[in-house]
Amino acid sequence: MATAMDIGADSKASSFSINLESPIKAVALNRAGTQVVAAGRNLLRIFSINENGFVEQESLRFSNNNRSNPTNQLGGQCTDVAWNLNDENILASSTTTGAVAIWNLSMNAVVKQDMIFTEHRRTANRVCFHPTEVHSLLSGSQDASAILFDLRNREHCTIFRCEEAVRDVRFSPHQYFEFVVCLENGNVQIFDMRNADTCVREFTCHAGPVFQSHFHPTDKTLLATCGRDKCIKVWNILENKNPSLEYTVSTIAPTGCIAWRPGHDTHIASTALTTDFSISIWDLRRPFVPFASFEKQTDLVTCLVWKLDPNIIISGSRDGLLSQFVTKDACRPADKLNPVGLDIGSSGDLALACSNRILQGYGRKSGKQKLQNMFKEELSIAEEFRLNATSKLLLYPYEDVPSLSMEWFVESAKGYLLYGRSVAELCANNADVAERNGRNQVAQVWRIVGFLYASSDNNRNQKSGHSSGDNRVSQRHLSEGRREELLHVLRFDDATSEAPYSDNIFHRNTRNLSTREPSLAMEPTSGNAGDFLFNEQTVFEEVDTPFTGVETMVDEDAWQLQTEGFQLRHELPDRSDSHIDGLATKDINRDRNRSGSLGPDDHSYEDALRFGSMTALLTRGPTLDFSQLVQETVHFYAEQGDPQTAVSLILVLGERIRSHFKEALLEAWMLDYIDLLSHFQLFTVANEVIKLSHVSAVGELNQQSTTVYTSCNNCGKHLHKTSWYCTNCKKLTNCCSICQLPVRGLYVWCQGCQHGGHLEHMEQWFRHSLQCPTGSCGHYCEFI
Repeated sequence: MATAMDIGADSKASSFSINLESPIKAVALNRAGTQVVAAGRNLLRIFSINENGFVEQESLRFSNNNRSNPTNQLGGQCTDVAWNLNDENILASSTTTGAVAIWNLSMNAVVKQDMIFTEHRRTANRVCFHPTEVHSLLSGSQDASAILFDLRNREHCTIFRCEEAVRDVRFSPHQYFEFVVCLENGNVQIFDMRNADTCVREFTCHAGPVFQSHFHPTDKTLLATCGRDKCIKVWNILENKNPSLEYTVSTIAPTGCIAWRPGHDTHIASTALTTDFSISIWDLRRPFVPFASFEKQTDLVTCLVWKLDPNIIISGSRDGLLSQFVTKDACRPADKLNPVGLDIGSSGDLALACSNRILQGYGRKSGKQKLQNMFKEELSIAEEFRLNATSKLLLYPYEDVPSLSMEWFVESAKGYLLYGRSVAELCANNADVAERNGRNQVAQVWRIVGFLYASSDNNRNQKSGHSSGDNRVSQRHLSEGRREELLHVLRFDDATSEAPYSDNIFHRNTRNLSTREPSLAMEPTSGNAGDFLFNEQTVFEEVDTPFTGVETMVDEDAWQLQTEGFQLRHELPDRSDSHIDGLATKDINRDRNRSGSLGPDDHSYEDALRFGSMTALLTRGPTLDFSQLVQETVHFYAEQGDPQTAVSLILVLGERIRSHFKEALLEAWMLDYIDLLSHFQLFTVANEVIKLSHVSAVGELNQQSTTVYTSCNNCGKHLHKTSWYCTNCKKLTNCCSICQLPVRGLYVWCQGCQHGGHLEHMEQWFRHSLQCPTGSCGHYCEFI
């Protein structure tokens, strides 16, 4: 049985290479495949191919620095070389100056140069001998021309004018008079040698330059092309029929060279112009991964050619290596393939693609089947790669997998408010939206963030006496203990939303101080507000009035001290929470020394004082900075794959938190969120995110591709200057079906028959008739 690579009779061949110490631009084989010529910069050398390596036979070109070399009259660098298939002594080469040289190896002179053609005014990119006519040579140049030379008459040549620069020319091995020309604009023209005035056929192949073409060696209807658009395309060019695309191979980089594999109708080899240094062999029946690959090169491979043996390929690279590769040494990417594919759609649908061989392996096998498999030779993945492998695609809609549904994402994106209100209102709205979609943890985060920054902003505004547009807090951080204590205080569940601060959180052994010392009594007023009277001994005591909500903590009027009972002191500087606790401890010791013990339970006094310090932390907003807590929360949700929550928190808080993240990180998160919004066609929400991002790379998204080009309804070309006249076909476009004049203002048309005209004329017409106003259409138009 043949191996995966179909090694033929020449299985003893080996891979080897030689360093020519100069970049190689092109290689060519003689008809027997026993000699190879390599051309490049200051390079034109002939080698014989032995079993163990290359042996140099002759050097036709030396360095340009050697002025005694007569071949220097060519000038420039060698761009291509071709070997005459009918006369092994004749070679042709092209240069960057446009000169085309003919070399005769049978000449006894030191200089083998026979003749030079200088008809091209710019770089000659390709030379090609006719497959059966020994005296016909074709060349293509950057001067938008292809020239057919007759080697018997140096002054006789036929010039074929093209519309763009010529990248490649190739004679057809099946049609004597036909050849193809690959152009810079992505088109391919087919010429007849007997008619130089115009091409026989022209069609567009690639979005960009077509670098090379190659006729199929056995099927006369197939032509392969490659270009800058990272595609190899195979066209059907039957006579009297428009060329049709038969196969497409997508590569990872622009493709510069292709060659059909002899003896294999569906195999084609290719090399890349950038990034990829390997030689890939593709099977057109499975074009998504190479059938085989040679990956030992250290630089770009610029040219390749197959020998008569379909298992041996000759290549030249930019690092000067002339190499021979044998297919048995190639790596097989199919061996590394994963036979199972899994993907989740944007709406939560699940798709599973699996090889039938994998699916059958899960079933139970009988004893007879096991015995047969025991003596059956296993095929590798590479061997099965040539066969028509079968697989199954399983689809599971999101109704069957509720956990994968993305309805919560869509509803949250539509309901979230990112600007236009205060932070407290934005967070409250977003918390309600998250809770309605079953995301209780996210809703709790919004409530906590709204509470923290709302109290901080209110205190800053009350202290400054006016509302600030920035509302930034000072850059002071809490200690780990204080931060955990604050989070413990603020953490409450939806089930206990009516009484978020339960007795388990604030458990104190309180007592009525008025029974023991009236001067320390604290009587709350009506509502949540309370007035406190202090004597010389300042004591913070817990109020018996239960908390009814978060507003009790954030309302500063409830903790406003009366000023008529004592003289105002100068404003004390901001201090950290540790200083507050230290001062409180000093007050305890001082009060105990003055008046003795306040009671048998001194711990209640310390707890009350500690609660007073906590109250000071919560009410003195400008001294706190919650940015580190929010920063950790944003990172948590971003790492969990929820860019919606992370980006929404950043946009709502704005300048308060944005400066704590790197711009590259913000850009990545916002682009991910915008990409998800685009998948669900939430373009309005995506535009709001772009406008609020304040990241230059993201803000430029809605400033790109803002031009919409209209096309001519006659020739299909873009209308650049005016929308009512086509400069290409010289005709009026979008004429009114009633008055037959061009519509320069508002144009309305029927999407069924594509006829229309002025809005006023259409309104008047359809008041009395429902048929198309053209008269010959007969369509019943609907404009609403």
